[in-house]
Amino acid sequence: MTEHVLWYRRPAETWNEALPLGNGALGAMCFGGVTDALLRLNDETMWSGSPASELVAPVVTAEEARDALGAARDAVADGREEDADRHVRRLQHRHAQSFLPLADLRVRIDGANAADVADYRRELDLRTATHSAEGAWAGGGLRHRTWISAPHGVLVHELESDEPIDVRVELETQLRELGRVENDTATTLLIQAPSDVTPPHDEVVEPVVYEEGAASVRGALHARILTDGTPVRGGRVLRATRVTVVLASATTFTAMGRMPAGTERAASRRAAGLVDAAIAAGLEDVRTAQVRDHAALYDRAELALAGATDADLDRDTAERLRDLAADGGVDVRRDPGMAALLFHYGRYLLICSSRPGGLPATLQGIWNQDLRPDWSSNYTTNINVEMNYWAAHTTNLSETEEPLLSLIEALADSGAETARRLYDAPGWVAHHNTDAWGYTQPVGDGAHDAAWAFWPMAGLWLCRHLAERDAFGVADGAERRRALRLLRGATAFALAWAMRAESGEWGTALSTSPENVFRTAGGGSAAVSESATLDLVLLRAHLDEFLRLADLLGHDDDPLVAEAAEARAQLPEIPLDDDGSIAEWPGDRTAVDPHHRHLSPLVFAYPGTDPLTPELAAAASRFLDLREDESTGWSLAWKIALRARLSESERVADLLSLVFRDMSVDRGDQSGGLYDNMLAAHPPFQIDGNLGYTAGIAECLVHSHGDSIVLLPAWPGVLGAGSVRGLVARPGIELDLAWDDAGTVTSARARARVASAHGAHAFRAGDREIDATLGDAWSALIGE
Repeated sequence: MTEHVLWYRRPAETWNEALPLGNGALGAMCFGGVTDALLRLNDETMWSGSPASELVAPVVTAEEARDALGAARDAVADGREEDADRHVRRLQHRHAQSFLPLADLRVRIDGANAADVADYRRELDLRTATHSAEGAWAGGGLRHRTWISAPHGVLVHELESDEPIDVRVELETQLRELGRVENDTATTLLIQAPSDVTPPHDEVVEPVVYEEGAASVRGALHARILTDGTPVRGGRVLRATRVTVVLASATTFTAMGRMPAGTERAASRRAAGLVDAAIAAGLEDVRTAQVRDHAALYDRAELALAGATDADLDRDTAERLRDLAADGGVDVRRDPGMAALLFHYGRYLLICSSRPGGLPATLQGIWNQDLRPDWSSNYTTNINVEMNYWAAHTTNLSETEEPLLSLIEALADSGAETARRLYDAPGWVAHHNTDAWGYTQPVGDGAHDAAWAFWPMAGLWLCRHLAERDAFGVADGAERRRALRLLRGATAFALAWAMRAESGEWGTALSTSPENVFRTAGGGSAAVSESATLDLVLLRAHLDEFLRLADLLGHDDDPLVAEAAEARAQLPEIPLDDDGSIAEWPGDRTAVDPHHRHLSPLVFAYPGTDPLTPELAAAASRFLDLREDESTGWSLAWKIALRARLSESERVADLLSLVFRDMSVDRGDQSGGLYDNMLAAHPPFQIDGNLGYTAGIAECLVHSHGDSIVLLPAWPGVLGAGSVRGLVARPGIELDLAWDDAGTVTSARARARVASAHGAHAFRAGDREIDATLGDAWSALIGE
């Protein structure tokens, strides 16, 4: 059966029980009370700071950077890695900025007590992106419905009552309130974001700063009330059976990496204009357009598995999650439909939090309730923001990745100055943390661990997304030219940063493997070495793509092409340890934490597309074995994708039993699972666990990185028989599959989604080899 609805028997009491809505720009977490409906709102452009935040003193000078890097290189060469860690800390600036909450919308019924509500139910319908809650109170029914329109840019909250009620519509914000304009049917909130927000892991006297004269985002929230009751100034409505709130926001944000422009008053006019236009169009037509717009993306793909029986469907989603528990663990065979629901949820969350023309999904997508959110709810570029988009192409949502391309462009612009000043290098550089302003420096104010703060390789990993867009047939000529420009800048930096060793091989003289540390010869620990395996993997893949694209576009005469080709020829092979595992660092270094959540040396296996020799595949598998399965939510998702790429279906099954753990049980800060609202726990919540899971399941179903397209290469038997439609394989082939309990493909068909995918292709399903010539129409591969 198909699974597209989350539902619950009681309202949410915490944010991790609330349910998300979004149109890519405006987000809401719905708590679902029927006598007191709370919606926590976010606008994707409401960020602290501005591009000027990267220039706030003290800024590391070029002379200071040269001295620090020289001292760090000398320390590594002398085997004093702990000293190298201390020296690279001198490169740290302050911090990237924070994604902020916008406001809270409450719709309260006067004199009502939530304890008196009977026959309660709330649900989130993923197919229509609709939240609803209903119950009986004071002898009559109450029904709420909430949805957010992308075509019209408005949130609509509808309340219906069987009996006349008195209602209060309230708007509050944690941001600075610059003004409030109210009349009988409308409220406008004028707001300002802080000029600086220090992340909660840093202790400072004044963590939230509103500096007079400093650039910061300003904006407005406009809410209009439509009702059959009597509206009263201040958001009150008397004797109503219908109350509808139509809400929109606008800010002075202009573009990623650009300064805010305009005033909160101008923003309020834009927000009010959106509401006016939606009401003038007629809310029924607005709703029709919203459902159609969402379905155009969401309906492209669907996974169907054996779900709960009719008798079991009386269990709500939280109960189903808890009922997976068995013998101290989790058995997904009890309810395979939950695996399909989580797959659909990942696609839903990506649609809701990342749309063309907007900003990329943050660590929490488009949803955040805290003024100082964990890790600033911004962009961590050493895995997390990349993982957010791993499922974009394979699950037929390529458009949702476009905001990430805009972020890469912003980083290329601002990262050029950082490359010159810190590294005396051409091109552009980015480090492990960034924001909507394109922040590119190492963060930490001189106090953060080099294990995460010193990592100048983010540009190379991000550029892998440019290569994948071409591989899936998404990129046109204009996009390829844009990609080449970005790749060239990242290549120029990479070749200036890389160095040739005495052996003649190229590598990096200062290097970290993100967030991990090794044991030093003296018994201590350090992060900085030379030529960590991730650096080699990223350099190989990046230079390959730069050379391929330069050749394709006729740029062979570019001097950088020759330099890149020479360096690529001298890069070493991926190193192995004596025990047959992938080595994370050179020189037989061992991790202080052998079970660390980061799996950076395996990027070549996934999301990379390198051909895996039997030796490399065995070494990657050995690496995962030594890391063991237990980990945080996003790391579990990456392990699923890696085990799927290695065609290790039973190991995927083992990981599923950890993914579907109920997070009402505290297992510490390095054990992931799912909250009641099915959001993935790091813990706390990080959306990459949800989005990465969806990518991992897609990888279990189809491989397209090799010479043939492999159907059902790693399907875990615990999930049983099923079918999927709308998956996408390289180079742009849409697939529908069905399989039985034994994991045998019973039917399959394919078509070319793009002209470049027309022609002959090789497929494999088990021991069956199939050759097919594809065009725009569907072609049967098996069983049709």
